[in-house]
Amino acid sequence: MIRCQLLMHSHGGGAEQLALLLARELDRRRFAPTVACLRHLPGLAAEVPSDVPLLMPKDSTAWAALRNLARIRRDCARSGVVVGTLELQSLLAAALLAPRGRAVGWLHKDVPGYLAQRGKGYGRLYATLLGTAAARCQRLVCVSEGVRASTAALLPGCDGSLRVLWNPVDIDRIRRESEEPLPESLAPYFCVPVLLGVGRLVPQKAFHVLIRAHALLRQRGGRQALCIVGEGPERPFLEAEARRLGVADSTLLPGFRNPWPLMRHARALGVSSAFEGFSLVIVEALALGLPVVATDCPSGPSEVLQGGEFGALVPVGDAVALADALQPLLGDAPCVDADRVAAGHARAGDFSLARTVGAWEALLEECAAVARR
Repeated sequence: MIRCQLLMHSHGGGAEQLALLLARELDRRRFAPTVACLRHLPGLAAEVPSDVPLLMPKDSTAWAALRNLARIRRDCARSGVVVGTLELQSLLAAALLAPRGRAVGWLHKDVPGYLAQRGKGYGRLYATLLGTAAARCQRLVCVSEGVRASTAALLPGCDGSLRVLWNPVDIDRIRRESEEPLPESLAPYFCVPVLLGVGRLVPQKAFHVLIRAHALLRQRGGRQALCIVGEGPERPFLEAEARRLGVADSTLLPGFRNPWPLMRHARALGVSSAFEGFSLVIVEALALGLPVVATDCPSGPSEVLQGGEFGALVPVGDAVALADALQPLLGDAPCVDADRVAAGHARAGDFSLARTVGAWEALLEECAAVARR
């Protein structure tokens, strides 16, 4: 039996949900997972599987955090593998708290793309700390080949520890929950074709480009509405952009909610990101037969869509190209390639739990065996 600690520092994002999904799905005959959190996050406790111990500060005080840190360190010493589930904080904590050789880092994003949106000083510090953590990790799990390549370029000394494992996706749950009815507040918008965007309202997602593409389509006579599901600091900017372009009445930002029922009823998914690591939302759309148009950004969309085989790819930041690719999908007589949709539906199965969790289990067993030597 391998004790496996999954170390977190935040809650609510896609990477954190993946860590909880992995904790739930690990074979209990071979693994004994623990979830550890550096901060007091009450919402996390309700989502940790009932048979998985949770190490978390009892409140938000510094004293509680220090006591919990000591508990985490003791658990690290007893664990065969300690996974830092999200760069940078949890990866660095795992690398420093775990006995040398037992830490595994989980890299979810294209780090150079992320750092390009930050200042030079921040970028140098981030890269230095990430390199320090990576040097203490036995393996660095990258969620796509693109993340592996960009990480190898950023941290050339860690190239040998990099391993690509696609994110686990609960395809059955997505399809089951997509059958739920549309929220009453959103149902009226689906009387016309709906272009859907999904993700945090942050610069990385570049939703202003999707709004501009929507405005261009309306100028061409399109009747579609745009619904962007998510929350984040860019909300005021995006709302102002919709007003500036004259599409505020047809642009809906309903906040964070389950996107799967909306995917079931939308006409197309628009992904306008400047960079990604994997792009889970594209897999979700493929699983539900929703056509996808995405920017060909580093690193995930092209890999998930296999270079455009299962969905259209357009240049990053090009609202005109995005509008051109979306237009055939959003008209009164949508031009949808049924064969492509069916192939995409099958492609989603490549990321199913049956295929991805097994790869994770094999890696954890390998790392635990190496650590015991």
